[in-house]
Amino acid sequence: MFSIIIPNYNNAAWLDRCLLSVLKQKYKDYEIIVVDDCSTDSSRDILYLYNDKIDTIAYERRKRWNGGSRNVGMTFTHKKYVLFMDSDDCLADDMCLTELDKIIKANNYPDLVRLSYYYCENGQERLVDLSSQDTPDKITHDVNVACWTKCIKRDKLVKFPENTLMEDVVQHVAQMDVIDSVAVCPKGIIKWNRDNANSTSKQKNSKWRSSLYRYYADLLDLTVTKPYCQAELEKRRANALRNIKNDRFEQE
Repeated sequence: MFSIIIPNYNNAAWLDRCLLSVLKQKYKDYEIIVVDDCSTDSSRDILYLYNDKIDTIAYERRKRWNGGSRNVGMTFTHKKYVLFMDSDDCLADDMCLTELDKIIKANNYPDLVRLSYYYCENGQERLVDLSSQDTPDKITHDVNVACWTKCIKRDKLVKFPENTLMEDVVQHVAQMDVIDSVAVCPKGIIKWNRDNANSTSKQKNSKWRSSLYRYYADLLDLTVTKPYCQAELEKRRANALRNIKNDRFEQE
């Protein structure tokens, strides 16, 4: 039922926890696909220990960033639905996939299941309940665009922009443009780790600034057909242009 794609770059401190959270699931119809994006820490040593437990481990020879790593992972999927995880996050408990399977079957195999999650920081966990996002337009307009807040039918998957730190929003809008049916999961599925100081979302460097321009260009290039996706795209373009101007101002 589930292909679980996990891109990894230098998250050795969290990788073991991430993988174990999947392997301990009571539900067993899944495959794990890890794409290591040229890690320089001990990630590869950890992955070696899981060789006989992980279905696919791809070691990239050139930097692909998260979007590119997820695209690579997509090429190895065989199951009906795809889940994305970041390697510093983990599944909330051993019943996550069981719950998702139940929701999918009860809703006649929707294109997408919207996933609630836990915001985890400084030893505190807070459930972020996304179960009110019960239609495609609501999901499209929500601020929570991360791909790991969605369980998606494999034949509906849209690729991510590559060579950028800002791939999620562009893929989110494009993804929602091909989604026709959704279900919601009130149970927290992912524990989002906000204690990782090296997280991509906390970076603001030269790559971040180049990604800001690439992000705007990707938004300009994107074409969508559904009215609510078009409205969201226009809003994101305006926000991106404003951020570019503000960042330029900060550098002067």
